[in-house]
Amino acid sequence: MSFREPLYVGPVHSEPIHVVQLTSDDVLAQAEALPFWSQEYTQLDKGEFSGAVTSVSCHGVQLFRETMNRAVDEIASAPANSYVVGLPTIIEGTASWGLQPLSRDSLITLDKNTELMFRTSHLSEITATVIAADRLEAYAEKVERVDLSKLMSKVKPVETIKPELADRLCNILIGGAQHIMDINSSEQALKIWRHLEDDLLDAVMQSLMQVSENPIRNNEHRIHRHIVNRVRELTLMNQDQMLSIGDLCRALNISRRTLNHAFTRVLGITPVAYIRNVRLQRIREELQSSAFQVTTIADVAAKWGFWHMSLFSRYYRELFGECPNETLQRSRTINI
Repeated sequence: MSFREPLYVGPVHSEPIHVVQLTSDDVLAQAEALPFWSQEYTQLDKGEFSGAVTSVSCHGVQLFRETMNRAVDEIASAPANSYVVGLPTIIEGTASWGLQPLSRDSLITLDKNTELMFRTSHLSEITATVIAADRLEAYAEKVERVDLSKLMSKVKPVETIKPELADRLCNILIGGAQHIMDINSSEQALKIWRHLEDDLLDAVMQSLMQVSENPIRNNEHRIHRHIVNRVRELTLMNQDQMLSIGDLCRALNISRRTLNHAFTRVLGITPVAYIRNVRLQRIREELQSSAFQVTTIADVAAKWGFWHMSLFSRYYRELFGECPNETLQRSRTINI
C-alpha cells in the first residue's frame, strides 16, 4: 500500500483549517472517509455497518476521531513523513494495533512511513493526532532536547500510559477539535489553533517520553499477525478457489493448531471465516464500483470461489445486513 501525500506545512496564516465530519453505513465508504490516509478495511463482524469520522487539520497537524460498530481488520498508511499518536477511547472486545494487543489504558503510535495493521473491537473509537515529522522532530529537539528518532525506537505501537497523561492528551484531542469546529470566525479559529498546537505538541512529547521507559514486551503477537497477513495474500492470489485449512498449513509450513491460534489471538475469528469475509468484501466492492458492468451476481460470486448461490447469499446478508442484489441495485441508482 502506498503512502498518501504528506500533510501540507506552510505558514499558519496562509492555510485554512480543513474540517471533515462524515457518517457511513458501508465499510468500504468508511475506509475512504479519513482525509490524507490510504486504507483497506475488511469487516469481521456480521451485521449492518455504522461508522463516523471527524477530522480537523491545519499546518501539518491532523486531529481525528473514528468510530465503528463492527470489528474491522484494517491495513492503512498515514500521510507520508508523519507520526501518529493517539488513544483508544472505546474498546469492546479484542483489539490490536500495530501487531500489539490493545487495551483502554494504552497509548497508540505509528512511526513515520510505517504501514499500520489495526484490528478494531466490536465497538470501537480511536482518537489520534497526525503530526508532520519535521514539526514534531523540531519541537522535540528545540524544546525537549530529545532526538525523536531514537526516542521512537524505544516506543512500541501500544504502550501503557499513565492515567493523568492519557486524560490530558484525550482532552486536547477531543475538546480541542470540537472547540475549533464550534468557532464561526476563521480568523479566531486560527488563533485558537496556534495555542492548541502548543498544548498538543507538549502533551504528545510528555506521553512519548513516559512510555519509552516502559519494560520491553515479547514479540508473540507479531508472529501471529504475520500468519494472518500471509493468509490474506494467499486468498487474494487464489481468488477463484477456496483454500482449505490443509492448503494453508502446507503453504505456510505450520500446524492447524498454530494457524487457528494465530487467528484467534489476532482477529478473534477462525481462518475459514476470515477468508470468506475477505472474498465477500471484494465481491461487495465490485458490485459497488462496477455496477453497470456486472452481468450477473452469480458471475461475480463465482470469480471469488462461491459456487453455491443460496449459501453465498446467506453469508453476504449475514455479514453486511443486506442481500447482494440490494447492494447492486442501490449502486446502479446512485451512479445514474
